[in-house]
Amino acid sequence: MNEVSLNNADFDNGKLSLSGYIRLKKQCEYIRYNSDVEIKMPQEYAENFKDTFECFVANELLYIKKKRRNAKIIALTLLMVGVLWYLVRHFFISSIIAQEITLVATWVFVWAAVEKLFFDQNILIKRRRRLFQLLSAKIIEK
Repeated sequence: MNEVSLNNADFDNGKLSLSGYIRLKKQCEYIRYNSDVEIKMPQEYAENFKDTFECFVANELLYIKKKRRNAKIIALTLLMVGVLWYLVRHFFISSIIAQEITLVATWVFVWAAVEKLFFDQNILIKRRRRLFQLLSAKIIEK
């Protein structure tokens, strides 16, 4: 069982602080996604922990959802610009040098779309999986 630990400094006025939440996430960075996690904390904070923690996670999940949606929109826009450059190159430009320059521009836009859609999305998906792993963690009072 993988264990993360919170102490008195991670709480403010009986509730999980933002710095405590960030520290909790950092402790889980190297735990495998399919592993169970236990969160150990002082007994006096256990009662208010769940509500505050779920609020932090919900806000971050909402942020990730917006970032994923924006990344998809940007990727689609970049892909359309790349296709447009290709069509302009193919139908309206007769100079060989200008055609080669627009071909490079086409590939730049298409690659930027692929990068945004596949690579940037992967980072957000991993963050989301980590948050769900933390939400399902067992809470142990010490």
